[in-house]
Amino acid sequence: MNCWREWGEIMDYIARINKLRRMMEDGGMEGLIITRPENRFYLSGFTGEDGILFISLDKLYLVTDSRYVEQAAAESPGWQVVEVAGDYLKALPDLGGGQGKVGFESRHITYDLYHKLAQHLEGRLKPCVSMVEELRKVKDEEELALIRKAVEIGDAAYRDILPFISIGVTEREIAVELERLLKVKGCSRIAFDTIAVSGIRASLPHGKPSSKRLEAGDMLTLDFGGVYEGYAGDTTRTIAIGEAPAYLRNVYQRVLEAQQAAIRAVRAGVPCREVDGAARDYLKAHGLDKYFAHSTGHGLGLQVHEEPAVGARSEMILQENMVITIEPGVYITGWGGVRIEDVVIVKETGCEIVTKAEKALVIL
Repeated sequence: MNCWREWGEIMDYIARINKLRRMMEDGGMEGLIITRPENRFYLSGFTGEDGILFISLDKLYLVTDSRYVEQAAAESPGWQVVEVAGDYLKALPDLGGGQGKVGFESRHITYDLYHKLAQHLEGRLKPCVSMVEELRKVKDEEELALIRKAVEIGDAAYRDILPFISIGVTEREIAVELERLLKVKGCSRIAFDTIAVSGIRASLPHGKPSSKRLEAGDMLTLDFGGVYEGYAGDTTRTIAIGEAPAYLRNVYQRVLEAQQAAIRAVRAGVPCREVDGAARDYLKAHGLDKYFAHSTGHGLGLQVHEEPAVGARSEMILQENMVITIEPGVYITGWGGVRIEDVVIVKETGCEIVTKAEKALVIL
C-alpha cells in the first residue's frame, strides 16, 4: 500500500466511488467522465492541476500527462494511471470501450470541450447535473476533521491579527497580514480573497481591502479563511476601532442575536429556508431586515461556497454532517456594516459550532 495514503482514507474514497457507481447504474450509464478539479480530488485524492477521471462500473482510470504520472500513482492508489500526451480526451474511446451511455459533468465543461467529447464518444454522451456534488453535501468523518482544522487555523489567525490592528493601519495591510498568518499556521492557500473593510466601507458585503486607514470609531469587518488539505475555512468577525458608538453596539448585538437564533434552528430535517428565516425574522422584529442583503449561509467543504444554500428560496433539507455557515449581516450605506459568521456541523438534535473565535464585540 502506498505510504502517501492511510488505509482509512482509501476506504473513504472506495465508499464514495461505490455510491457513485450505484447512481451511474440507476442513470443507465456504463461510464462517467469527471473534469471538475474538486470532484476529481474528492474521488481520487489527485491534487495535480491537469487530468480527468474515467469511471466505469468495474474500472477506475486517471488520465494525465507525463508531468503528473508519478504524483498520480502516489496520490491515487487503486486508480489506473493513463499517460497521454496532448489531448486527454483521445484516450476515452479505448477506456470506455462499450456502447452504453457515458455521463459527463454538464455544468462544468465549456461548449468547446463538449464538442471534443462528442467527437470521441459519438452518440454516447449523457449530461449529468451535480452527481458528485450530491455526494459531497454530507461529509464523512475525515472531511469533518479537515474542516475543523481549517477553521481552527482561522481562529488562531484571528487571535494573532488583533494586536496588529490599530488606528492608522490600512485595510490592505491587515488583509495581507491575515493571509500570511493563515499560511504560517498551516493552510496551503487562502480559500477566497480576504475581505477587510472599515468605516462606511463596511457596508460592502464583498468589499475589497483598500488603502483606507483605520480611524477611531470605525467598525472593521474581516471575512477570511484558508484551505487545509483541500478543505476550506470561512469566518467573519466585526471589530470596533478605538471606541464603539452606541448605534454600533446596538446593531452588533442585533446581528449577534440573529445569528444565535439561526444557529438554534439548525438540526437534521429542518429546511434551509427556516434557518434563514430565523435570522431574517429576528432582524425584521428590530427594523433591520431591509439591510440584510444576502442569504444566511452556505455549504462549506472543498469549495468555500457549495451546497446546501441556506437562503429564503432554498428547497434543501438539512442532513446530519452537512457543514454550513451562519452569517447574517446588516449593511447601511453611508454608515457601515456588521457581519458575524461561524461554521457549524448539522447534527440530529442541533449542531456543532466549529468556530471558536470570540464573538463578543472586540474594541481595539
